[in-house]
Amino acid sequence: MLKKAIKGLRNAELIIAGTLFCAALVVLSLNVVFRRVPAWPALDWAEEFMRYCSIWITFLGMAVCAEDDLHVGVDIVYQLSNTKVRKLLKIICMILACVFCALFTYACGKYVMMAYKNMQKSAVMKAPLWMIYSVLPLGAAISTIQYALKAIFYIRVDHKDLADVKEDPAEINLLDLS
Repeated sequence: MLKKAIKGLRNAELIIAGTLFCAALVVLSLNVVFRRVPAWPALDWAEEFMRYCSIWITFLGMAVCAEDDLHVGVDIVYQLSNTKVRKLLKIICMILACVFCALFTYACGKYVMMAYKNMQKSAVMKAPLWMIYSVLPLGAAISTIQYALKAIFYIRVDHKDLADVKEDPAEINLLDLS
């Protein structure tokens, strides 16, 4: 059940991010064409729309990268360590990332609530900012869950299973916690 929910969530993240990317590309292209033809009005809202699409793509992508272990990191110490130390380093990194994302979720939630209480709207599109920025705590919360699952995985896996194995994030079954 949990496995299906996480897989469905990931598919939704990818579909939403991909759709927003395509929409932003279409709006950008139309805006370029509209600016070049004097008789056609420019799309005043295009830049703002692109900015908000970028925010959604970034924070949904943050959760996808957390699941696939694609965030940038310095791993020289990890690469030079033996397998017991590697396991410990992975656990520490996953727990620290989980804590950071949880704190970030809280801070972003407060920010979204402030925008909601103040009824702030975007400058040109007049869209409620709390709706636009709601992806910040959403992406951070999903990342928190992903890092927690990874921490549990690394706590339960035998350090010998990490030895001399090229880790492929796609092959890690985070939900196999038996």
